[in-house]
Amino acid sequence: MDNLLNKAFKPSYDGLVEEVDYLALAATCLILQGLEVMTPETVFDIAGIPVLTKKSISTVIAKAKAGKTTVTSWIIAEAINKGLTVLWLDTEQGLYYGSRTQSWILSIAGQTKSDYLKYYDLKIHNPKTRILIIEALISEIKPDILVIDGIRDLVFDINSPEEATTSTGHLMRWADVFNCHIINILHQNKGNEHARGHLGTEMINKCESVLRVTQNDAKQIILEPEFTRGLAFNAIAFERDENGIPQLIKDWAPEQATASAAKRITPPYDVDPTVHTDIIRDTFSVSPEMLISQLNIAAKANISRWMSKDIGVAKTSEWINHWLQFGHIKLTGTPKTKSAKYSINNPN
Repeated sequence: MDNLLNKAFKPSYDGLVEEVDYLALAATCLILQGLEVMTPETVFDIAGIPVLTKKSISTVIAKAKAGKTTVTSWIIAEAINKGLTVLWLDTEQGLYYGSRTQSWILSIAGQTKSDYLKYYDLKIHNPKTRILIIEALISEIKPDILVIDGIRDLVFDINSPEEATTSTGHLMRWADVFNCHIINILHQNKGNEHARGHLGTEMINKCESVLRVTQNDAKQIILEPEFTRGLAFNAIAFERDENGIPQLIKDWAPEQATASAAKRITPPYDVDPTVHTDIIRDTFSVSPEMLISQLNIAAKANISRWMSKDIGVAKTSEWINHWLQFGHIKLTGTPKTKSAKYSINNPN
């Protein structure tokens, strides 16, 4: 009986029933004490600081047209010039624009062709088929770096917790099993600075590095660390030459980017759930049910108090949307009407 408790049965791909010994599977996951583990191989660094390493994933986030593909192309050009094999999978541009991006990467690298770069257009396929194609390609090519330009297109619903967990699970498994680094490109939300949807939240939680790309008033493209597991690098900046090719600005002073980062309000996805619970309870202590106008006022006051700094309307809305997305609060009635009221989802 004990042996049966340690085992489970599941259907295999051919319809047969497969016996799985989960204790044996768990044994392969045990981290032994005193084991010396090699430092992961770095595939990209800035000023000697490892930014992207094998067996990990990262995300590049930015507003639309801010320079995500530009910065990623520069990183990949550096990689292929070092003899690293790169598999770039495009899910949104199509053949014409994808071909142009590939040519651009080669131009940045100062090459006309490279055996180290494999670029595929997956635009016409649905999310499930894209995942199967990616698995087949990564198994065949075994790249040092995999770029997924449009990670959002691996899911049907960017706000589905189940799809977000499944897709990030695929990424972490591919990175570990195939000993590569996976760079994911993801848009930021409209109206705020954070990665889109539940998928964006899940990606940030799982990534080794989250890299933010912005443009300043001088149209310089700035790359800075949003989150890193290791030592954070200093922000760097690029400017395009007469041919549109990005060039690293030497001796660029990152004070502006650093000051901008210092002013950022802690995003709701980076706050412990127990803190959210306390803020929400304080917010609804005024009334157990509120209109959106009332909720905005109460939430703004309590979030500002918790942060020890005043926040604006846009940031307050971001927190309220986070509470809704993760089920902390609920909406009854028709959204954006006078009948719409908000309350704590699980008051106990």
